[in-house]
Amino acid sequence: MENKCVLPFINQDYQFDAPCCILDDFQADRDTDQLLDDHRNNRQSRFCDGCWKTEALGIKSKRQIANETYKENLAQTERSVSTAVIPIGNVCNLYCVTCNPMVSTSWIKKYQNVYFDLSQGRAEKFKEMKVITDIKSSDVQDIHKIKHIEFIGGETLKSASLWNYLSILDKDKSFSLQTNGTVELTQKQIELLSSFKNFNICFSLDGYGKIFEYLRQPAKWNQVRDNIKQYIKNFGIDHLSTYVTISNLNVLYIDDIVLHLFKLFPRKAELNLVTYPPEFAYDNLAKHVGTEVEKNNPVFFKKKTVEWSGTSSSSVKMMDNLERQDRFSKLKFADHLPELFSLL
Repeated sequence: MENKCVLPFINQDYQFDAPCCILDDFQADRDTDQLLDDHRNNRQSRFCDGCWKTEALGIKSKRQIANETYKENLAQTERSVSTAVIPIGNVCNLYCVTCNPMVSTSWIKKYQNVYFDLSQGRAEKFKEMKVITDIKSSDVQDIHKIKHIEFIGGETLKSASLWNYLSILDKDKSFSLQTNGTVELTQKQIELLSSFKNFNICFSLDGYGKIFEYLRQPAKWNQVRDNIKQYIKNFGIDHLSTYVTISNLNVLYIDDIVLHLFKLFPRKAELNLVTYPPEFAYDNLAKHVGTEVEKNNPVFFKKKTVEWSGTSSSSVKMMDNLERQDRFSKLKFADHLPELFSLL
């Protein structure tokens, strides 16, 4: 069944109260039955538009990754939760360019500075900017029945609740988490992680060198590179993976990024397309810029066709956003991504 996804049948995302975090216009109490029926009957569910668009570009979607990971559950036709996505707060030490205050506490100060409206004396857009607490294990329904947990942050390794969870979890359970790679683990933390047989630490890396340092502010690439080498030494490469988020800020360099990261970390990186915020959507470049992006990345675009949607107004909006962020970070877009800057 080429359109079926296993997640509606086995997964609960406690951050979004849904079987998956990228469902479109989905409400659990209203739409769960329809979602299940679509996937039972091999229909391309309207809730799953994000995956269909990703697959149309020739990029492996979350649906396809989940089907490979949980292939033993693909025949399941009734909802019985055995995997869970558990948020453990938004504490984070970075204020990445494409991020926001809802998932990074470091972004709160940046947001108030970058988007402060002098005429009205308030910050735009986000009304709530606060430290988000984790979901306690007692709030996770039938946690003893869950076989795999995906922990999400914030920076997960800086969350006290992650270590609280790991201290009480049965060692036969599997878990995964994402990290920005800046955290140096203590010996006690290394021993706790190593006490589990089945776990995965995924490094979320959007570039290397100056590209990384501009997108992942205020991280330093050399520190992250050295940390990755230490994690490989501590846990072995089979417990580690990489994840590259593709925005309009790094797509010009994507072939070079993937090759460089593979040399550092010889495992195939999973790719994720940015669609929000729209200023930094992967396809938000003018057609003439997109043409140069394609020329510069023959491997990535060998079997992929992107409809470049950027306009003069969207370009102005993106550049205004970056100029505001640059004033806060004291970094310069032109210095870190000069090839893209010249094209724009």
